[in-house]
Amino acid sequence: MTSQTVERDFEFSFKSKGFHSKLTAPVPIPLNVSVSDLVGRLVNAHNLPCYVEKDLQDSLEEFVAKETTKYHDDQATNLIKKLQDGEVDIGQMAEKWNKAFTQEHKAFATEKGPNNEVAFGEVYHKLIHSNALETLLNLEHSYAVAVDGIISQRDLALDHLQKRQGDEMESAVQAVGLTYTDDQVNLLAARHFEDIQMLEAKWASELSSLQESQRVEFREWVSTVHEDLVSSPDGQSSVLMQRIRAMSDAGSERRVEEDQTQLSRLEESFTIHLGAQMKTMHNLRLMAVDVMDLCRHKTHKVGSTILPSPQRLQTAMSLYSNSLCGLVLLVDDRINSYTGIKREFAGVCQQSTDFHFPDLDTQLRVIQQHVLEANQNRPENTEDEYGNGNGNSRNGDKQELNKDAGNEKGVKKQISQNLQAGDFYLTRHSNLAEVHVVFHLVVDDNIRSSEITSRHPTIIGLRNILKCSSQHDILTITIPLFLVYEMTEEMTINWCIKRAELVLKCVKGFMMEMTTWGGNESRTIQFVVPKGISEDLFVQLSAMLPSIFRILTSIKT
Repeated sequence: MTSQTVERDFEFSFKSKGFHSKLTAPVPIPLNVSVSDLVGRLVNAHNLPCYVEKDLQDSLEEFVAKETTKYHDDQATNLIKKLQDGEVDIGQMAEKWNKAFTQEHKAFATEKGPNNEVAFGEVYHKLIHSNALETLLNLEHSYAVAVDGIISQRDLALDHLQKRQGDEMESAVQAVGLTYTDDQVNLLAARHFEDIQMLEAKWASELSSLQESQRVEFREWVSTVHEDLVSSPDGQSSVLMQRIRAMSDAGSERRVEEDQTQLSRLEESFTIHLGAQMKTMHNLRLMAVDVMDLCRHKTHKVGSTILPSPQRLQTAMSLYSNSLCGLVLLVDDRINSYTGIKREFAGVCQQSTDFHFPDLDTQLRVIQQHVLEANQNRPENTEDEYGNGNGNSRNGDKQELNKDAGNEKGVKKQISQNLQAGDFYLTRHSNLAEVHVVFHLVVDDNIRSSEITSRHPTIIGLRNILKCSSQHDILTITIPLFLVYEMTEEMTINWCIKRAELVLKCVKGFMMEMTTWGGNESRTIQFVVPKGISEDLFVQLSAMLPSIFRILTSIKT
């Protein structure tokens, strides 16, 4: 790409045969040839005497240096003004600089060596299927207990501060007009807000520091034990067994009696056959449960001692396998906000350290960087393969926006930083109870309407999630049957039956398509309904499955 140049008039005065002469010539800035070459051209073109050549070169060098500096200063000033006026996106500019540095400077280039994450995954998978299994679980559990202690202290400190601030604000409001003015009350509220932010930042820093140190220690321990395991193929070397025994002894002491108290939940399982010619067996499960219970580790007690939960073992054993578990989480269109169930999910992810993947905040920041690019490549008014005219393109093909109309009117199109209904993004986790991958499916307010059809963006998004699952070894996926998490007044029995019938029939159709997507494995589809559902309605929903799917067997719990 050639840089733009501007012409500046160069003036040079000299004496020739007793007369004062003046040379004026246009000079391109920046100068793309050497000054000496340009001097030679000027001498030949204007038939200048040879004794002025040195003075001409000195004068021209000074002129070019001064004008080049001025040119770059003007360019920088214009770019800064565009940034201040919002004409240039700072994120895109930073991405270009990052790309330029990594491609042109060796010091900033990405190392082309073995992938450390892949190597660690292979090491961990080998250890989790060895004698070190129990030790690994105890180590992860001890780290989770330490994180839980920090979180408990944080919540206690925040509750104490909020209670004190509440009492202080109540006293101030009652004293308005006596010892407090409205402005003073507003200043007090602002100070309370700042105090809460500072306290939250303090505990967030402590939690982040603890989790980072745990991550480093855990990876070092795994690497060291693996080296011992490799040096002793039978896995019985004295050094290896000493390391495992030392870590196991550091765990909690077991008691004799185990606490088997568990909350009962409505659940029914089915086995089905799907396929046109070569049929594949799949498992269906209908559950009335809080969706966060599938992510949160349950308390596992032996006597009065808390031990690693069995779910942690299940997640660890299948973490680097071809049988992953996914969960569909219904979210709003903003990535960088924690409200509702997104806030609850973030809290669950924070309860223990993720030793294998970046934390949730880091993953969401990376996703947010790609949203502008995705929205820029989204066509405005096109129908998808199902005939939707809502402007959403979810088939993975990138298309250019038609910018001519906006440019003709001199209007700069504002690209949204939010997603649209039916879009989804995924995050990876190793510290959740029964989930490895979470599909964050964007829904809008009309999802509660009773008039949605199979062409609704959320249903299309669900299809794309199942397609993604079939192509990436996610053999168990959990779907909210009603596409909502809580029962409300407008959700009558007829509404629930109609919504469940729509989702079940659509999922059946999508599962029939899996053979064309490359998914011939047996899968488990879990349908979740709100925890407070009545038992009669749950029975009616269970009765719908045999009429929609070809049921082989069913198991009630």
